[in-house]
Amino acid sequence: MAVIYMRKLEKEPESYDSKFTTLTRGVNLKVQEWILERLNGTESILELGCGTGKLATKMAQKGSEVLAIDKNFLMINHAMQNYPPNEDINLTYQIGTIDNVLIERQSKNLIVSTFMLSELRPLEQQIFLRKAWDALTPNGRLIIADGFVSSGFWKITFKIKRWWYKKKLKRFRLKPTYLLNWFHGYPEPIGFQIIAYQGWNHGAIQVMEYRKTHKEAPGYYLPAQKKFKGIKSQLEIYRCLFTGQVDRVPIEPGIYKSGNPTKISPILVTANYVYTYIKIMRDLKGIDAWILCVDSNGINVWCAARGNDFGNNQLVEAVEAMGITEMTETRTLILPQLSAGGVAVPCLPKKADKFPFTVKYGPIWSKNLPQYLNVNPVRKTDKMKLAKFTLSHRIRAGLTHTMFLFRKIFIYPIIGMSILFFLLGFIFGGEWFHKFWWIGEFSLWIVIANSFITLFYPISKFTRNFIYKGMLFASFNLFILIGLNWIIHHNFLNILWYSWFYFWITIFSTMSFSGYTMATSPNEIQAEYPTFSLINKVLLTLSVIFLALGIIVY
Repeated sequence: MAVIYMRKLEKEPESYDSKFTTLTRGVNLKVQEWILERLNGTESILELGCGTGKLATKMAQKGSEVLAIDKNFLMINHAMQNYPPNEDINLTYQIGTIDNVLIERQSKNLIVSTFMLSELRPLEQQIFLRKAWDALTPNGRLIIADGFVSSGFWKITFKIKRWWYKKKLKRFRLKPTYLLNWFHGYPEPIGFQIIAYQGWNHGAIQVMEYRKTHKEAPGYYLPAQKKFKGIKSQLEIYRCLFTGQVDRVPIEPGIYKSGNPTKISPILVTANYVYTYIKIMRDLKGIDAWILCVDSNGINVWCAARGNDFGNNQLVEAVEAMGITEMTETRTLILPQLSAGGVAVPCLPKKADKFPFTVKYGPIWSKNLPQYLNVNPVRKTDKMKLAKFTLSHRIRAGLTHTMFLFRKIFIYPIIGMSILFFLLGFIFGGEWFHKFWWIGEFSLWIVIANSFITLFYPISKFTRNFIYKGMLFASFNLFILIGLNWIIHHNFLNILWYSWFYFWITIFSTMSFSGYTMATSPNEIQAEYPTFSLINKVLLTLSVIFLALGIIVY
């Protein structure tokens, strides 16, 4: 858990060591002692992510030649200012990473990395291991220490703490670190054999020592084939639909097989979102193809491309990490058409040794892949290029969007009102307990508003402006909810209190629904936001005032 909070501490090198020691309850010092005990006298050591240089200094003082690098200028500057005076040691600091610092092949006896690996995404971790293998001498060693998911019962407390720290990092506008869910499977196929291990705090912090194995070149890690049929897979689909896509649900990024692909089979690229993977594999129906899942952070293609999680960096990273060029003679990558918003083809590397592929965009929907791949030459029909927002698509999108609103927007007001009604009922009597019905009615309004938008969205095709769409739907929905209110309550004053909310929730939901429709571009939505923000603030303020009056009076 400590590695999550490191994001903030890294901006404070003067107090980094003391605060990090407090955060880990001294385990970081035990990790350093463990590493120092394994030094074999005079060695050529590369430390990656050296931070303030405390461990690098101790290793150099034991007689080793140490090159310590870190990408954080503040850390390197602090380390150099605290270089041990009047000591004859061989210690060099350098700004950079294993990617951009020139390290001679087979030049290091030992590579050390502590609490740095979790700052790398899964495919970056594999690239790191391959480059470490190249830099090590035969029989060279690699020592890695980092935070992992606790074992057994303690996994629950680990997840609670991680959730809490992620909330803090969000407040500081810092990115969280990555869970090392799959790391233990990487070293052996890439070319390392574990020779020592130590864990603390129920496995929350672990240190491993590996020895480089005898190979001509480092290997590649391939994830186990993931099932896409059966009850478990179907439940995973339902999870994605019924949780509002608030949770990122990743599968392990890497290469998967549909059917029995050969060296000339097509390579389909997609996101590592579990719903996307299952849908594609089912739609392919066993057609021989390679499925390259880039690390989109467990987000679907459309949202990942618009949010910089499915772009050039992720594509190049997947090619480098997975070794797809070693497995196939095919030199064309077929990308989902909806990834075009994130992948800038002209900006992809031109050097054949780094990215020996041309990029082609496949059909909008994966259900068209069999027809698309069976045409020679492979090409799209006009029908495959159009993203029709059919009723079935709208129902799925509407369901997911409604759950998103409840989980991200309305869950806290609902909980807050429940607690308030309970306390007021406890203090003033049973009349306030009876107002719990309002929470159910409040939830029903949200469901009806979003159902109306979902079912009747095509009537708004006359405009691309979502504020206009929202006004249209809000006007219709206002009459529907007023009619429902009259049937339930037969009270004109009640209708007056709640009408403002009826209008606001529909406009707000329409604007929120824009991300699910593919009917406009992010730039168009951003252009509307200043006007929408003003309208939203006015309507929301009036809605809250009149809702409060309605709850108190009625």
